[in-house]
Amino acid sequence: MMEVAWKVRNAGHCWAQAHHVMKGAPRKQIQFFATWVELRHPREGTILFDTGYTSRFYDLTKGFPNSIYAQMTAVEILQAEEAKSQVDPAEVKHVLLSHLHADHVGGLLDFPDSQCWTSSGCLAEFASLPKWRGFSKGLLHDLMPADWSVTSRLFESCRSVQHPQLGLGWDLFQDGSIVMFAFPGHAAGQHGALIQTEDEGPVLLVADAIWNIKALTENRTPHPIVRLFFDDWKAYHQTLEKLRAFRSVHPSVPILATHCPETFARVVNPLQT
Repeated sequence: MMEVAWKVRNAGHCWAQAHHVMKGAPRKQIQFFATWVELRHPREGTILFDTGYTSRFYDLTKGFPNSIYAQMTAVEILQAEEAKSQVDPAEVKHVLLSHLHADHVGGLLDFPDSQCWTSSGCLAEFASLPKWRGFSKGLLHDLMPADWSVTSRLFESCRSVQHPQLGLGWDLFQDGSIVMFAFPGHAAGQHGALIQTEDEGPVLLVADAIWNIKALTENRTPHPIVRLFFDDWKAYHQTLEKLRAFRSVHPSVPILATHCPETFARVVNPLQT
């Protein structure tokens, strides 16, 4: 089984209500960091799992109706934080999109020579959702390349594998290094990745399947009000049960969620090599 080197990065943040993110949390605003992961594969080169925000968010949400998105999601991003400022675009060979929300795909246009990967569910939502209504699903069509729907490769086109707790997965490079699994509920087509790392062994990247690891360890899930913004509330809870089952069998495997403070604690400073 092949292993990858990896670094957790961050590209901007938005502000969220702590008690919405996790039941029982204080009624205060917290930073909701947009982490992403840089992977170095021995054969495939540099791979990004998501890309975080870019300043394009500001430009694309100036006018109505996308301005509603900006009003609901107060975003802050510095140029030095953008993915292209942390990783040389010329070196990036693949970009894996967990789902299509702006804090996950914001930097995709900065890596035009990379192969973009997505799920059939993400492609279907992108095709069916009118551009003017994309903001209602956290999607800004203009963050995607014009030929994205045609040039993207599907996770589901890869060799399938079966995991005892996570179910059906897709082995991207047929070497076990990166296997994608569907984690529905939060967003249409959302996938996470079970990666085999050089220093820590297996690590599970779950994107927004949870927002805080305490959703698994203490059953402190988001406030029900957020179901208004989720794709499928029932599927979200089914995914939670899947992740709890995984954690019970593999308690030592790190489970990293995009916005979790424990994930942000691993962030490598952009100035570090």
